[in-house]
Amino acid sequence: MRKGSSFNLLYAIMLAVHLSAIFFHLDILSYVSKFFLPFILAAHFITGTEGVPAIFRVSMLAALFFSGFGDMFLLFSEQSSLFFTCGLVTFMFSLVSYIGFFLKIRYTNYPLPLCQWPFILGMAAGMITFIFFMLPYLGGMMLPVLLFAVTAYIMLQSVKHAVRLKDQPSGWYALAGACVYILSCAIIAIHYFYQPLELGTFFIMLTYGIAQWGLVTGGLRYLQMRRGYAVQ
Repeated sequence: MRKGSSFNLLYAIMLAVHLSAIFFHLDILSYVSKFFLPFILAAHFITGTEGVPAIFRVSMLAALFFSGFGDMFLLFSEQSSLFFTCGLVTFMFSLVSYIGFFLKIRYTNYPLPLCQWPFILGMAAGMITFIFFMLPYLGGMMLPVLLFAVTAYIMLQSVKHAVRLKDQPSGWYALAGACVYILSCAIIAIHYFYQPLELGTFFIMLTYGIAQWGLVTGGLRYLQMRRGYAVQ
């Protein structure tokens, strides 16, 4: 089994363990498994990008580092709103790191990918509609949630415009991950501010786990393709 396949299998197993722990209310196992998820992705990325310029590695690892801390804060969000706020801020730093990573790809990927205006405007319309729906329920969290939503939208657009999907299909992994990340954020907003969902935490982590894997895998495969490690 190739090294990359081993990491993917390990990540899938750990995510399944974490989701099972959520479903069966095994708190300690849930905490431990959640802690390991970003480290598996980080190890996968590091071992797969030997010789890649440091800026790519630093920005991706920063995204995983901040997302790991955000996960830890959200574990205790039901005990205090402060933990939720800290988690939101930390995830914003994670999104900014993803933005830096994919913008660096875009502006070193000649000829530069063209702006996709239907996607830009369509996603903006969808997110604005959802934000207006949620506004009455946000209370004192309105400003940080709005800032997070704007940052998430910029992340999505930076991923979409990083690669030429027709010629560089590794970008589909990252784009799918970014879209599922937005879905996970929408579930979080509904679950915490509008109406608690049955198995809400389970579906939040399912979508979030898939999203993180897609973003990392897409970025990794693109960098490997660019250095001739893999054939696209």
